[in-house]
Amino acid sequence: MYIGIDLGTSAVKIALVDHYQDIVASTEHAFATSRPMPGWAEQVPEDWFRCVAAGLDELAFRHRDQMAQVASIGLAGQMHGVVLLDRNNAPVRPAMLWNDSRAAAEAADLNETHRELDDIVGVKAMPGFTGPKLLWLSRNDPQSLERACYLLFPKDYVRFKLCGNRSTDVSDAAGSWLLDQKRRTWSHQAIQACQAENLILPEIHESAQPTGVLDSELAKRWGLPGGVVIAAGAGDVAAGCIGMGIIDSRHGLVSLGTSAQVVVPSSSFRPHTEKLVHTFCHALPNTWFHMAALLNGTSVLDALSRWTGIVDVSSMISSVESRFDGPGELLALPYFSGERTPHNDSKIKGAVIGLTHSSTTEDIALAFIESLAFSLADGLEALAQGAEQPKELVLIGGGSKSPFLADLIASVLNITIVKHSGAELGPALGAARLARISVNHGTAESIITRLPVLRTFEPDLNLQKKYEGRLKDFRNLYRALRVDFGNGRA
Repeated sequence: MYIGIDLGTSAVKIALVDHYQDIVASTEHAFATSRPMPGWAEQVPEDWFRCVAAGLDELAFRHRDQMAQVASIGLAGQMHGVVLLDRNNAPVRPAMLWNDSRAAAEAADLNETHRELDDIVGVKAMPGFTGPKLLWLSRNDPQSLERACYLLFPKDYVRFKLCGNRSTDVSDAAGSWLLDQKRRTWSHQAIQACQAENLILPEIHESAQPTGVLDSELAKRWGLPGGVVIAAGAGDVAAGCIGMGIIDSRHGLVSLGTSAQVVVPSSSFRPHTEKLVHTFCHALPNTWFHMAALLNGTSVLDALSRWTGIVDVSSMISSVESRFDGPGELLALPYFSGERTPHNDSKIKGAVIGLTHSSTTEDIALAFIESLAFSLADGLEALAQGAEQPKELVLIGGGSKSPFLADLIASVLNITIVKHSGAELGPALGAARLARISVNHGTAESIITRLPVLRTFEPDLNLQKKYEGRLKDFRNLYRALRVDFGNGRA
């Protein structure tokens, strides 16, 4: 048996996986995000481990026999976070998350003064990356940096709590803007540019390498055997690819969770920064991936459900589907957290236009659902200029639960969408696969395979034609509103 732990943005998901790669059991425990200032997003690191412990407690209670057979644990998690520990390994401040945009000025400064780093770190500096946030701390909260001794990423804080090892993997390190992507080592030039020289960074491993052994007291607590290995694991995107068997350019991935990504693997490091495409290390040696990173995924629908009082997002989507007969009358922008690809715009906001007295909740919900599909289309178009086009996209994440969403995405993007079993737990499954490889219970080639297909969604060509014009309107709306939100661009 193998355990995959996925530290997401809003919850920890844990999958218990057997030797046949079937998910025997899973748990999910949510935690809170604090937004003390506009554009800020923070979490308490101890909340992450509390939820991990609660999930493993649950598995230990429900599946005692299987837990006694666990050989290894793998980790996946939200990327780009800043976790600072003091010399006593205590957090010196709340963790700054990927969707924290306070470092916009610092990212702009890095892009202006260190353009030579683009092709080393694989992407232009953006506010959510670790490096720009460290530069912001040096300018605005130097006391925290002075107290800090160690830098970790979110999933690696969980690793430290499990085994006492301060390590990371190449894919998570890739999201920091501090990694030399080609050499898969820390870039001292980038570290210096971000004024992080005084921090001790985690030791870097390939994703399927072992990094330590589970603490013996924790093993007893959860009914696990002694000597359970903790694998390096991967950032959530790379782990999701491993979970679905996406390791070459023939197949791409759409991850639709709190945020969203469109990903295409590559066998070489070929950065394409002009369209703000991210080129990061994949979770396999000598492999990278191109990614369009979108800051707004199902979190947009979660917000809409709060505003409307419809607690169940699935019910809201079902209500929209029951009335759907083509493109809606309203047009929306989903940029509640700004946007990365293809805009690198931290100031743009969400919007909806075309409202009348007869507009309904379903009309507004459809407009935002369509806006998510449009932003994915923007991401795929950005990738088209620097990566080989896949023949299909595999859909994972919470958004993969809705066949209506999958159908709409297939038609707007004009590409086949595939949903595999385990899609909702893709990163956790990928982490479990990496854990299995770390103890030599199979090779990467035999373990990282495609899972059974649950359903294939082909584009509706008539619907695709209808949405072509709306996609143009969506792009024009962004261009029209970006000045009004304070960017000062024509």
